[in-house]
Amino acid sequence: MSSVRNWASGFIMAALILLSPIVAFIVVLTAEMVTDLVTRVGATAVWPVAAGAVALILLRKYAGQPHTSQLRSEGA
Repeated sequence: MSSVRNWASGFIMAALILLSPIVAFIVVLTAEMVTDLVTRVGATAVWPVAAGAVALILLRKYAGQPHTSQLRSEGA
């Protein structure tokens, strides 16, 4: 039974790895379509707000503080 689970999990991991460039391409394509749509509408003042929102989301997700303190009081 564990052999089937190993094969299934390996297959799923391989499929995700192989499909990740396609998903990334679709995300970039969608972002380009949205930017073209906003440009055609004429909302040029939206760009700094959109860039700031994306930066804030990415910074909060990937550059956040760790949940535990890195300082230890053992030797101080």
